[in-house]
Order: sequence, then structure tokens, then C-alpha cells
Amino acid sequence: MAFDVLQSILFVYSCLSMIVYSTIIFSILTQRRSSPILKGSFFSLVVIHFVADFLMFVEFNILFRARKYGYLTFLFPDNSSALYIVPRISNALHYYVKIIVYVGQVYFALNRLTSALMPLDYNNIWTLIRIRVLTCIQWLLPLVAVLPVHLNMQFTMKYIKYADQATLRLETDKESTEIIAYIDMACSVICTILSLIMYIWTLLLVRRSTNRLASVELRLLVSALFVFVVLTLNTVIQVATVITNHIGMQEVMFINDLSYPMVDLIYTCQPWALLLCSSVMRKTVMNTVRRRSHKPVPLSAPTTEKEDCNTEAAS
Repeated sequence: MAFDVLQSILFVYSCLSMIVYSTIIFSILTQRRSSPILKGSFFSLVVIHFVADFLMFVEFNILFRARKYGYLTFLFPDNSSALYIVPRISNALHYYVKIIVYVGQVYFALNRLTSALMPLDYNNIWTLIRIRVLTCIQWLLPLVAVLPVHLNMQFTMKYIKYADQATLRLETDKESTEIIAYIDMACSVICTILSLIMYIWTLLLVRRSTNRLASVELRLLVSALFVFVVLTLNTVIQVATVITNHIGMQEVMFINDLSYPMVDLIYTCQPWALLLCSSVMRKTVMNTVRRRSHKPVPLSAPTTEKEDCNTEAAS
């Protein structure tokens, strides 16, 4: 069964987004030596977050989209143990990566808050060692939420082959499905609330501050807020899914249909937010495309010398 029109569009969009995303990361890594802005902690977080987004892109399009539409059926013979092993791993990986992405958005919010609290010195807080510690927490903490459910062999997680459609369907028992939905919702809600508090605080600080935030930092804040809106939409869908499932509303099927586009949006919004909001990022990518990455990227707005030097602290 081939992709329908919507899934084909989403797949092409996600692939295009990953190409753009990869170009952005390559541009940051190759030009950060010649551009102080790219050495800042925000772009360090962008590079780290790319790993989670790329992993979500791969696992979702292969283990969910391709599997659902029959492109992996030939890999699962009848009565194969893979029909019981792979779905458990696939489901665990999917929700594990989602929580990693949620936590990553909290880090972006915290980074923008510190940039408003200490505009000239905030990168001194985001040292390389601290970023590594935060990254370890980001990748290890979700295991606590995901592994207990997926390692519990009393829960049913298996693929069902439909010969008439040549597809694989994931079948899970009601209890594990509800537990996973609650975990996903709880993590999304907690991260959204934490991010919301920090962004409100940041915006209040920017509004009341007598020292204007550097233009480049303000634009990075806008890009982070853009991605936060996507996280908020995902949280709304997660809450609506749990509520409709709990009370048995017919709208649950419509909400479930939103899950695929929402996942695509989660891992693809970052590159477009950066290109849309940051002139520094646009110029950096253009330097890469034009094979002139040896030239430093000029700032989009004048900043003080102290502000320029500040961005080197996290390198």
C-alpha cells in the first residue's frame, strides 16, 4: 500500500527539512571559528538538538510511516520472532526520542532566560562541561520513563500482518497504551509549563530592561519561541488524546490522525525557525551554499565588543 497524498507530501517535506537542517549544522560547525556568534551556547544547543531531531526523523519514517504503509512487510516473515521484538524496540525508541526533544526545548528556554538575565556574561554559565552534563541528563532521564513499560513482558506489543493490505499494524494492549499516553502527555505538559514560565520571565526582562538585548540575541529568542509554539501544539494534542480516549469520544480518531503531521512538525520546525528569524543563520548557510565558508559571517545588527566576545565563552 503506497503513501496517500498527505503522507507523500509530509514525507517529501520532512526529507527536504532534514537536508536544510543538515546544511545548517554543517554551516555552524565549519564556520564557527570565523564567526563569534556561532560559538555561542545557543548554537551549541542547536547542534546537540539536531542529533535527537535526526534520530526522530529516521525512526519515525522507517519504523512508523514505512511500516504502516507496507514497505517493511517483506522483512517480517510469518511467525517470525521479529513480529514481537521489533515493535517493542520501535515503540520504546519513539517515545524515548520524543522526551529527549521535549527536554531539549526546556534547555533552549533556559538559555534564552540567562541571555536576558545576564546579556553580557550568560555564556560564561553555559560552559562546555555544563552543556555535556545537561546533555547526559537529557539522554538518560527519559530511560526512566520509557524502559519500565517496554521491558514489561506482560504488556502486549506486536505487529499484525494484514495479507489483504500487505501492511504491518502495531497492536498493543489497552493498559500499556494508556500508560504510554499518560507518560507522553505528562512529559510534554511538564516541559511546556517549564518553558512557558521561563519565556514569560524572559519577555518581561527584555521589556523592562534599560539595556536593550543585542539584536542577534533577540532574534534567537524569537526563533526559540517559534519552536516552543510547536511544542505547545503537541501538548494540546497529547492532552486531547488522553481525554477523548478516557471518555470514549468519537473525535479520538480525528485527533489520532493529527499525530503523524505533528511528529513531522516537531523534528522539522527548528531549521525553518532559524532561517526565518535569524539573519546570521541565513548568511551562514548562504556562505556554505556559495562555497565561501572561509569568510566570517557578519552580524545582522551592531553589537558592542563585549557582546561579541561573550559568545566565545561556550566554545
